[in-house]
Order: sequence, then C-alpha cells, then structure tokens
Amino acid sequence: MKKLLGRAFVLGLQINAALTRSQRLVVLEQRCLTPFFVWVTRLVRGAPREMPKEGDASALGKEWERLLGAGPYAQVTHVDLESGTAYGEIRGRCPLRGTGDLEACQRLMAYDRRLLAPYGARFVVLRSQAEKGRTRCEVAIRNANRPHEDLIPAHRLQRS
Repeated sequence: MKKLLGRAFVLGLQINAALTRSQRLVVLEQRCLTPFFVWVTRLVRGAPREMPKEGDASALGKEWERLLGAGPYAQVTHVDLESGTAYGEIRGRCPLRGTGDLEACQRLMAYDRRLLAPYGARFVVLRSQAEKGRTRCEVAIRNANRPHEDLIPAHRLQRS
C-alpha cells in the first residue's frame, strides 16, 4: 500500500508540474488538482496527533514531514528558535528540476502552502530544484503572523 501511495504521489506531482508550466491549463491545476491532492493527502495521512501550537516552528516542521510521508523525500534540516523558523529540504526529484522555470515552481508549491495553511504557517521556497544545477529545494516554514521579510522566495531572486 505504501508503495502504491508513493507512486500515486509521484504521478500527481508530474501532472501538477506539467500543468503549472502551461499557461492555459494552470487554472485547472490551481483550482482543481491542488485542492484535490491536499484533500487526498489529509485523508491518507489523517489528522495530526496534536495540533502544532501557534509559533512552534519545530512542530510545524514535523507536521510538514508527516504530511509528506516522513521519509527521505522531504526533511526538516534545522530549526531557528530565534526567528521561529523550521528550515527543510525537498530531496525527492522534482519534475521541474533544471528547467529554470521558478514561476512554475512557485505555483507547484501551492500544494505545500495549502497543506500548512490550517496551522497558520507560511511556507517559502528559498532555493528551487528548478534552478540549474540544484538537486534539492530549500524551504522555510514559519508562523504567518511573524515578520517574514527575510524569507525571500526563489522565484523573486535572480541568481547567476
């Protein structure tokens, strides 16, 4: 069953990635498929054992890992208690890897943002696999009520 769910996740990711790159079909992805995949994820993973308390970056990071399967695909790498931020990496191969299409990455990551929204969390992609030569995404998770000007999304930066 776990293998089947993993394959379904990868297939859904590939479909969503293709739709995020299409100017005509991106609305289908944003309004139908992403909410559907979030619903399925919540159905499969179930409710959290304990709701993360507001501002608890460590708990938000653990919930993100749990929702994504708590495996090698995505992991929290460290928590900065001063800023209240959990930093993590997405290590699984992204269909956008190396494309340079950071706008599509931003749209694709709406999935993660929607997963964490009920906890009052902000999810930001700091570095993207869509960037040439990158094999991991770097992300930040922080309570949405905290200042976030220091978290600059990858799609807003020009890197050489």
